[in-house]
Amino acid sequence: MLTREQQNALDTLFAEVNRKSATVVTPPDFLQTWFGLSTVQLRQEVQRLRIHKSRWEDHFLDWVEANPLEAAYGFLGSAALAFYYAEKEVNPTVNTYIDAFHYIATCASVGYADIFAMTQTGRAIAALVMVIGPSIADRSLNRPKMDIK
Repeated sequence: MLTREQQNALDTLFAEVNRKSATVVTPPDFLQTWFGLSTVQLRQEVQRLRIHKSRWEDHFLDWVEANPLEAAYGFLGSAALAFYYAEKEVNPTVNTYIDAFHYIATCASVGYADIFAMTQTGRAIAALVMVIGPSIADRSLNRPKMDIK
């Protein structure tokens, strides 16, 4: 059995705990704290970008179709730059951007090179080029025939 004084102290303690637990403390939003953009604002922005995605995608694909050679050079050049930055510190055979471009260009065509990817990032870039590269090369070299009537 508790004395009256102990019971009062216990009731006071429980009342304090219940009062504190009833007050919901929301942690600060990480994005808001560091970047000045709340999670809700980020969701709204991503949704806005998703709405416009198909329009941008159509515009990009129209440009690629109208300029297949430039698209091929752009893709291979960008892939070579990414491969160079992924491999330059690790791969002793990638000393210059030209070394990386040589490897990426062969990945897009016959697949032969005396350079091999050593990092996971380099392998991922090479795999992407091996999958997409031949179709881009075909598109840039074999323009669609115009229907003449």
